[in-house]
Amino acid sequence: MIFEAMWQDFKPTILFLIKFFLVYGALSVLYGLFVSNYDTSSPPQTDPITRFVTFNCTNTASFLGYSITVVKNDHLNYTADEEQTFDSIWLNDIYAISVEEGCNGINIMILFMAFVVAFGGKLINMLIFIPTGILFIHLSNIGRLLFLSLLNVEWGGRAFHFFHKYGFTAVIYLSVLLLWYLWVSRFSGKSFFRKKS
Repeated sequence: MIFEAMWQDFKPTILFLIKFFLVYGALSVLYGLFVSNYDTSSPPQTDPITRFVTFNCTNTASFLGYSITVVKNDHLNYTADEEQTFDSIWLNDIYAISVEEGCNGINIMILFMAFVVAFGGKLINMLIFIPTGILFIHLSNIGRLLFLSLLNVEWGGRAFHFFHKYGFTAVIYLSVLLLWYLWVSRFSGKSFFRKKS
């Protein structure tokens, strides 16, 4: 009787966690398999998603008036750790940033999708909200990479480490928290925050 009552109390939370970790795990494994095809090729190559993010960043910088150079597979010019592949961006002939697989925002997008699917809601809302959220995260990430590039190009790298590790990382996670809040409170179609009468 006690266990049945406890199950009823915790059932929504347990089901949420199961769905979250199943979706997060499945998408992470699939993405890991995709990336490993490029990491383990001979020679190792930067994966297409990371390269797409690199060129989105450089196109934005070009729009702002910078002359751009992209060094594809720049990791081949250095003694890099295994499975560390990257393209490097130069703005106005000054080194700006190297874009690695971890910089492309996919892991954050997977986290975002796993939460939305696990929480549930109206399917049509989900089919609109997930792509919109992914685009929002992508644009936030491009902004992050561009500002980090400008820290190196315009300010000689001052405070680069702080903003790379803490400042802009916090901005990305806050963006995801905002999306989660909007999903739960407005777009899922569930009455999570509404008082029961």
